[in-house]
Amino acid sequence: MTPDLGLSSGSAPELDADGLAALTLRLGGDAVDVRASKGHAWEGSGGLRALRAAGVRVCFVGHSTVLGRPGSPPADPAWLEDGLPVKVFAAEGCTAPEHRDRTRRQIAALAAASGGPGNVLVETHHGYAPVPELRRLCEETGVRLLLDTLGLARIHPDPVAAAAELAPWISYAQVKGFDPGAPGTGGHLPLEGSRAAWTGEVLAAAGELRAVTVESRAGALDGDLAVLRDLYRTPATAAAPGPGFREETAP
Repeated sequence: MTPDLGLSSGSAPELDADGLAALTLRLGGDAVDVRASKGHAWEGSGGLRALRAAGVRVCFVGHSTVLGRPGSPPADPAWLEDGLPVKVFAAEGCTAPEHRDRTRRQIAALAAASGGPGNVLVETHHGYAPVPELRRLCEETGVRLLLDTLGLARIHPDPVAAAAELAPWISYAQVKGFDPGAPGTGGHLPLEGSRAAWTGEVLAAAGELRAVTVESRAGALDGDLAVLRDLYRTPATAAAPGPGFREETAP
């Protein structure tokens, strides 16, 4: 199965729903992921309905909820739908005895709103659960994973091996351009050269994915989507730019 390809709203947080969809289509993508309650313009400009009406698939909505963490904010009910995956984080220790019940209650609430634990996506992210615990969480609760390439590189010394280990539970991927040899230095670099090859290795190890999106403010989204199309050998679309379209976003 060839995954849908596209952009994260974090790549163009200033664009409204129509503009984000138009940019994605213009660059050859067909899907978006969006972040809620973070000030991105898609929220106040028609939201999910406007994005879909403009011709893109919404892969998932990201929230600030951290599984297993006391006092973590719940997901915004305005952006919860049956059948729409919800992306969250998982605290290190979320499967420990003292946090397990809280984690399961949070997952149950998210699953009830989104259509089941398989629609609860936990991001591989620095500062949160390590790879062994992510695997244990998936095995015990049925949640799935969002592969964040930078996040995985910052929590495991061999991201390709880690992606292969977690592959049975990875549904989506969000790629970020960065120096694979020094992930701690940050991201927002164009996906090209060695970064493109490395990204391809990690995505291949992750197995079959439903969608792959780019989160970047490096001003190279056209090239970034071209890299993904090349990796999956998909042609570019020829959609015309719509309201709010910008060729590049500011770093």
